[in-house]
Amino acid sequence: MENYCKLILIISLSLSPLAVGADLDQCLKISNDRDRLKCYDKLHGFDQFSEANIGRLENRTLERPSPVKLGSSQTEGNKDADGATISAAQKAYDTIIANSQTLKISNISKSRSGKVYYYTQSGRVFRKNTDRTVTFKRNDSVTLELGFLGSMFMTNQDSIRIKVKEMKVRK
Repeated sequence: MENYCKLILIISLSLSPLAVGADLDQCLKISNDRDRLKCYDKLHGFDQFSEANIGRLENRTLERPSPVKLGSSQTEGNKDADGATISAAQKAYDTIIANSQTLKISNISKSRSGKVYYYTQSGRVFRKNTDRTVTFKRNDSVTLELGFLGSMFMTNQDSIRIKVKEMKVRK
């Protein structure tokens, strides 16, 4: 019985491409490209587009927004939203300016677990976030550079670069 099932399976698998191949041969005989494409679509049951739209491109035009007129105030109703937006933009601007300034290292400390902390004269604290043995010295001038995925790097005047993480200082 088992051999009989295997024999039927082999015969059906060998004959199924012949049945599909006969339909494909009919499509191959069509010389017009659009008609041949329609034949393939019908054979494989692809009916996403109507037959009238095959091969046609659809052109879309976008409308330009009207220019803003000077002197007209459209934001009178959104004063609260504008205040929040302005404060968020100012905070982001202050952060960018603070990161672009040159910082001076005032103190370096090492914890019991071996983590190195750099204290700057401006009151910011950074933890060394790498296993490199290179370190900065006291009174080094460093600049901050933003890296990929929010990482930060400190670079000193000798172009030594260390990955750091800014720590929040409790006041």
